[in-house]
Amino acid sequence: MSATSRERQRRYRLRRKSGRRIIMLEVDEVELAVMLESLNFLDPLKADDDEAVERGLNDMIQVLCRGLAGDV
Repeated sequence: MSATSRERQRRYRLRRKSGRRIIMLEVDEVELAVMLESLNFLDPLKADDDEAVERGLNDMIQVLCRGLAGDV
């Protein structure tokens, strides 16, 4: 096993152990950016920055999950 695949496996196991997972979603990028901007999870100047969009989506989902769980 190469170091790269070992590292991926280690991160996968750590995520699973902590109850996290990575999922793949297909969304319209413009609609997603508009929604994240309107909810203040994305700076409009960073709508073309994939990492900023990913962080915004992740933050929005965490807020939603915590709110539904009553953790807010």
